[in-house]
Amino acid sequence: MRALKALGGGLRRVLLSPLVVVAAMVAMLAAAAPFAFVIGSELQTALSNQQPISRDAGEIDPEWWFEYREHAEGLVATFTPAIIGFAAPLSNLSALLDGTAPPLAMLGPFALAIVVWSFLWGAALERFAHGGTRSGFLRAGARTFARFLIISLAATAAVAVLYLTLHPLLFAVAAPGLESSASTERNAFMIRVALYVVFGGALTAIGLVADYARVIVVLTSIASPLDAMRSAAAFVRRNFGSAITLYLLTGLLFAALLTVYGYVDVYGGSRVGGWRGIAIAQAYIVARLVIRLTFGASEIQLYRALTDQSRS
Repeated sequence: MRALKALGGGLRRVLLSPLVVVAAMVAMLAAAAPFAFVIGSELQTALSNQQPISRDAGEIDPEWWFEYREHAEGLVATFTPAIIGFAAPLSNLSALLDGTAPPLAMLGPFALAIVVWSFLWGAALERFAHGGTRSGFLRAGARTFARFLIISLAATAAVAVLYLTLHPLLFAVAAPGLESSASTERNAFMIRVALYVVFGGALTAIGLVADYARVIVVLTSIASPLDAMRSAAAFVRRNFGSAITLYLLTGLLFAALLTVYGYVDVYGGSRVGGWRGIAIAQAYIVARLVIRLTFGASEIQLYRALTDQSRS
């Protein structure tokens, strides 16, 4: 019930702070714009050499796309069918579970996203925790930026270590033997799922420690990001049930969003193509951003409730 109440309070905080959502959307758009410009320029050049396409055509010319991908390098090589519509979140989920290394060209956008979110989280969490003015929003982001950047980099390093150690141990060493000894394909599949749960649990633990470290920086007098991470690890350990329940409840919201998006995108077919498809994809991105902010606001609510209870 604590986790459910925290989720409701967090969602209310986000809905009452539309400027935070708008600021996050603008920041994400500004961060993506330089990379989109590079890809867009290359696409314009490639399309200029293509035969004219009928305005009634509902699909991209596959022959042109195959030829384009054969010659694409660097960032423009990431323009693949996997980035369109519902395929994009499925591709990201598959890469997350299977440990697929991102292209080197994505390191720039990834690093910029870490920097942008290090600022946004400080501003957003401060607003969710204490309210404030528009100028206070910017000051809060600047005040916590360095500490949040250190927390994000530490979490990124920890995730990288997991992919270099635990992931190959589970899926390259343990999985082949366990799956080959399974009596049926169903049992082999369940073994694979169990290994995904183990690895996902390790990723979740890192994410929760980083999240509550940010919350602790905003709500307490702890100044050191390393001390905040140690305090966050202790908090998650003491209140694991409530913390993981809130995480799972937020995950259910995201799963529901994915289900709706997948149904509309896959079963809608060409009827949601063109500008309708773009509008639906953008609505999904906004809703995903709202859920992400809701999780941060909910963690503030949960941390306050549990710490107030322990003091009393």
